[in-house]
Amino acid sequence: MKTSITKLKSSLLLLALCSGGVFAKPVAQVTGLTGSVFVITAQGKTHTLSINDHLEHESEILVDEDATVVLNDYYDASYSFTGGSHAKFYDKSIQLKKGKTWVKGQGHKQSLVLTTANGHVNYKHAEFIATFDQASSKSQFLVVGGDIEVSNILNSELRYTVQAGSFSLIDPDQENGIPRAPTKVGLSSLNHALAEFKVVPKAHRQAAPTRSIASVAPQAPKERGEITFIRSHRMPASVSSVKTPKKSSLGDAPIRFYGVSAPVKKRNPASVMPQKMPAPAPQSVKIDPEFYRSLKIEVAEQPKHPKELERLIEDLRSY
Repeated sequence: MKTSITKLKSSLLLLALCSGGVFAKPVAQVTGLTGSVFVITAQGKTHTLSINDHLEHESEILVDEDATVVLNDYYDASYSFTGGSHAKFYDKSIQLKKGKTWVKGQGHKQSLVLTTANGHVNYKHAEFIATFDQASSKSQFLVVGGDIEVSNILNSELRYTVQAGSFSLIDPDQENGIPRAPTKVGLSSLNHALAEFKVVPKAHRQAAPTRSIASVAPQAPKERGEITFIRSHRMPASVSSVKTPKKSSLGDAPIRFYGVSAPVKKRNPASVMPQKMPAPAPQSVKIDPEFYRSLKIEVAEQPKHPKELERLIEDLRSY
């Protein structure tokens, strides 16, 4: 009797613990991780995620700006999150609170759900990128493969089926938050959206077009090699050829002059014109000796000083 009562108490205690959420149900598992990703459990505990960790029901993940994480749920769907994303996981559904996620559904028999603050998506076998911007409260859903059903979370009556290669936008400032009709997406926009996850499938890759000159045949790139400098005495074509004078067989010896002085040329200023000196006049007049003699006598008799001076000199001599 006591044993039965003890087993009953143990069963009731286990049931109470389970109902109290001590053993919460796991809903997803981490399969890929780079950088730091944090998880907040339903009990309010926070810790970092690691590979193969399990997420419990109502757990939230916070992805660092430079981090990425991939999680698989138990309904054949995977979720890839970029840096800065914030999401909350439930059983058969997730809520994207911020950022971007690439969802890949493998076609489970039950429909899965993704929600944002104003968007609601139902999908089974589909591949799409969901984006929610907290600043503008805009939700965008771009379908890569399969199809999804998009509606406003407050009005599920009006919905659109968005097929592969199209996207839908929910803007609270446009048309009262009604989803935009599916619109075809450009290839460049699709590649840009996929490049944020650093994965671009081969089917979506497009090589950048290259254009060459029509008159020039394409050539294979040459291998890099060494540069060889060849010294040559050849002059460029634009320079006329100049003959180099031959060296003399005689050595360079100094030349000396003895007994001869080189004439020094006088140089006149540039502003003065050179003038010729007049030639001396020829002596055509002959001097008479007799006349010359009388002239000398006459010159000797002439007084050398004025009369007053002559008188003074004579007076001085008389003393």
